[in-house]
Order: sequence, then C-alpha cells, then structure tokens
Amino acid sequence: MMKWIFCLVVCLLAILATPVTVQARIGDMGFFGGISQGRRLPHTTETVIFQQGNGGNTRAITLNVNYQELIFLGGRPVRFDGTMAITNNAPAHIANSATTENAPANIPRSGVFTKRYWVQPTFSTSEDARINRNMNFNVEYRIVGNQVIYHYRIVQSNWNEVIVTPEGTFTLDNVRSSIGVTVIEDRTPGVNYYRGNVWARLYYVGPGDVLVIMEQEGEFHGFYSAWAATETHRTDVSIWYGDEWALQYQIRPSVTVNNVMRWAQNEPTAISFIGNFQEVMQTFAGLRYDIFAPVPFFMWDEPRTGSSDLQHPNTFEQLPAPNMDFLRGNAAEDDIHRLFAMEVLTGPTSNFIPGQAITRGHFMTALARAIRLPTADPPRVQRNRPVPSLFSDVSVNRPEYRYIDAIVREGVAQGREDGSFHFDYGITRQEAITTVVRAIGLESMGMEPTVAAPFADSDAIAGWAMREMTVAYRLGFIEPDVWGNIRPTAALSKGEAAALLNRLIDYMRTGLAGDYADQIVNIAR
Repeated sequence: MMKWIFCLVVCLLAILATPVTVQARIGDMGFFGGISQGRRLPHTTETVIFQQGNGGNTRAITLNVNYQELIFLGGRPVRFDGTMAITNNAPAHIANSATTENAPANIPRSGVFTKRYWVQPTFSTSEDARINRNMNFNVEYRIVGNQVIYHYRIVQSNWNEVIVTPEGTFTLDNVRSSIGVTVIEDRTPGVNYYRGNVWARLYYVGPGDVLVIMEQEGEFHGFYSAWAATETHRTDVSIWYGDEWALQYQIRPSVTVNNVMRWAQNEPTAISFIGNFQEVMQTFAGLRYDIFAPVPFFMWDEPRTGSSDLQHPNTFEQLPAPNMDFLRGNAAEDDIHRLFAMEVLTGPTSNFIPGQAITRGHFMTALARAIRLPTADPPRVQRNRPVPSLFSDVSVNRPEYRYIDAIVREGVAQGREDGSFHFDYGITRQEAITTVVRAIGLESMGMEPTVAAPFADSDAIAGWAMREMTVAYRLGFIEPDVWGNIRPTAALSKGEAAALLNRLIDYMRTGLAGDYADQIVNIAR
C-alpha cells in the first residue's frame, strides 16, 4: 500500500514539474493554411533547472506569434502578415508533455477546455491584405493509455472574421459556416507525436454582396520534443466566387524549430579555454501552394505554383567549456565533449574513461538527461520513518535517483525480479540500444516481418531486443563492425555510450524533423 501511494505521489509531482516550454504545440499555425514562427524550445539552463526540481509550477496560457497567410478569396494569392494569439486553458496534465499511461488514477481521463485563436494585423500596415479573425473552440479530450484524442468544436457565437483584399472586403457568415478539427496525440518519453484532420465550409459576403463559398479538407502531422518541433499541413481548398468563377488549390505550410550546436573559437586566443559550443535555436517556416483547374480566366497567364516564408532570427545560448585535453585524439572525443557541454554527462571529465564499461545506472541517467525527461523530487523523511525507494540498490539520497525514477515511470527500463535496478552492473549493447529506441517511441518501425537488420551475428540478439535493434540500424544509431557483427551481448563502453546518445540527440534535432517537413511539404531550406 505504501509503495502504491509513493508511486502516486511521484507521478503527480512529475506531471506538475514539467517545463512550461515543452507543453502541447498542436495547432500552433492555426487551421487556415497559414504559418507562424512556432514557439521556442527550452534552453539547456532551463532544462537543468527543471530536472533538478527547481522549476516551480507555472505554465504559459497565451502564445503570441508572428503569423503569415495567403488569401485566395479574390482569386490571386495575396500575402497577409500579422500576429496570432493562441489562448489555451487546458488542465496541467493535458497541457504538459508528460506521458499519461502511468498518471495517477485521480487525474481526469476526459473533459473539455477552451482554445482561442485571434489573428490580427498588429504590425502590418498594408491595406492590400488584412485579416481580423477571432475563433473560440471547445476542445473535448479523452485519454486512452498514452494517447490523447482531441475534438475541436467551434463556438459559433464567438466566431468573427473580416478579410480585406485588393478585390474588396469579405465578411464571414458565422451562422452558416462550420469547421471541425480532430487530433490524436501519442505521448512517448522523449517525443510526442500527433496527427489530425481539419475540414471546413465557410460562407463569406464579398464585394457587391456576392456569396463566396470556401471548402477545405486536409490533414496535419507534427511532433515536439525538447530538441525540435515540427508541424506540417497538407490541405485541399475549393473556392466558388458566386456564379463568376471557381478555384482549386492545395497548400502545404510547415514550421520547424530546433536546437543545434555550433563550435565557437575564442578570439583573442589569450583566454583560459580555446572555445566552447553554443546552442542555436533556429526556425524554418514556409509554405508552398499549387493551383489546379478550374482557374479564373484572369489568372490563366499567371504562375500556378508559389511559395512564401516567414523569417525569424536565431537565438543563442552559451554552453560550458569542459576540459577535454586528456581525450585529445580519441575517437569518441567529439561525442564526449558535446555531451559534457550539454550536461548530459556530468562530473569530472577525467573520470570518464572512454574504454571503460558504463554501468546500467549511469547510462540510464545520461539517457534521461539526453531526452530531457522531466523528473520529480525524491520522497522526504517524515516523522523519522524510513524513506521508501523504488529499488534496493538506488537510495533516494543518490543524485541519480530522480532520473532512474523517471526512466522507470516512463516505461523505458525496469528493475530486476530481486527488487534491484542493477545500477552498478555493466549494461549490454542490446539493452542500451533497446532503451534508446523506446525513449523516442519508435519501436513500431521494426515490426515489419520482411525487414531484418543485416548483422552477421543476428542469432545472438535476444528476442525481446530484435525489433528495437532493427529500428536503431534503420535510424543510423548503430552500425556493424568490419566483420558485420553488432556484438549485442558485449558490454557497452563509455565511449560507445557517448556516440549512441549523441546520435540519438542529433536525430531528435534534425533527422526526425526532416521526415515531416521534407516528405510532406517539400520546402527547400
């Protein structure tokens, strides 16, 4: 009974301690084919503060972003630049990025919250294109395992929209118009994935009281993590401008925000360290459109495809400059240097011997830091009672306790039957690789029976690890040696662990985003 109460408290604390900067990002571009700069990712300093339990319990309610949209109501696409404010009063266990499978039983598994979109020409002075749009949704949600289902219902009475183009003013008839959005979100320890559909039938009163009808149907995909976030849309739209003309087009907006590392050499050279890594937060936001038949007669000689992008400046954070002189020339030098700079690895750098086997506990601690997993404060002594621990060999007083607790709570790893975690035991290559794949929730990529990892020693891979080992190979996390062996049961060295974790972070930074933006939107960056 005491263990169940302890787990309940730990789970609740972890949900409440989730950083504000990684809360839900669904719909950050709206649902009308526009683009925004998205929201910023957490800096390393913020992550360290939250993982140490000093982050408090605050979360943002309103997000203000620069916004851009192409307006086709008059036929020719006209660009609008302005701002969009998104107000979301979702409850904490929905707004943050924590997984829900192990959430306390008293957390509501369904409910309703409100979400508001307000688009306005705050900084745009052009009279050619202006949008004033105010939309309020009641968002119904339900939790099923680690997945959350959302259904957006428009509040008809609070839906107002006026659009100005060179052809005139278009005013939305909110009584006749309708829009719906439905989303499924899968929350994994390191990355949250989602996909959704949007459909709308909109009625506008245009110049000369002409009735303009716009229908749109599309889908969108996205993910967000502490290292990167992407949302991409693909929407088909039809416009009927009274009895005069019709227009069909497809629009594909996308936004990607990621943190990358950049080495900066010191100038002048008379300084105590030769240089350090900087973390650079960069944004790519753009859209492409393709116009199909029928096309208005006045557009016959004009381009049928085009693109636009939204510029946003990079931001920077300085990372620590650890002393790596003793690793000069080592094959793992760069990986180890990067992980110490990001504080995925901590402690004296001289204690990190690349050829030495890494323990199970220290690898799991580094993995939790690598995916920036939220952690909870350990339980405290009350009335001189013993402090309960999840495992017999991991005291709550150990600094690694919070990371082991988070790893186990999120289902990435588990303890042994004897009640221990085997913290100080060496970890095998297949065990480490399996947990890395589970940390980003991509186990299903290895379920195809016709796809096998081309290892000469595949027979040595345990049945419980085969799927994840195949995925790791497909993602480029691991490679066989010159003899084609992957050595699944060999102990993982510290240098190999650093390379594996660095590849994981690089995939979370850029590789995963490329699958979304490049394959769906095909925007040249």
